[in-house]
Amino acid sequence: MILCDTDILIEFYKDNSQIIQELRYIKPYNIAISSITTAELYFGALNKIELEKIKKHLEKISCISLDRAISQQFIQLMETYALMVNGEL
Repeated sequence: MILCDTDILIEFYKDNSQIIQELRYIKPYNIAISSITTAELYFGALNKIELEKIKKHLEKISCISLDRAISQQFIQLMETYALMVNGEL
């Protein structure tokens, strides 16, 4: 299972061919998003038509609700890796 963040799906909706190719390779049943990503995508919809398109796509992937354990794991990963991602140690 691959957990996708909002920025990946925004690129999908912008028709980024590289992202589309990667997501097709992974397959929808292997992709998950968090409930926060769902909310962010809904909030960013430009109109009702785009919102319905987003809802239709999200029906094909898993949505993971956040709980305390997941939140704590996220915080721990950020504390460990956040500076490394930005090029610092």
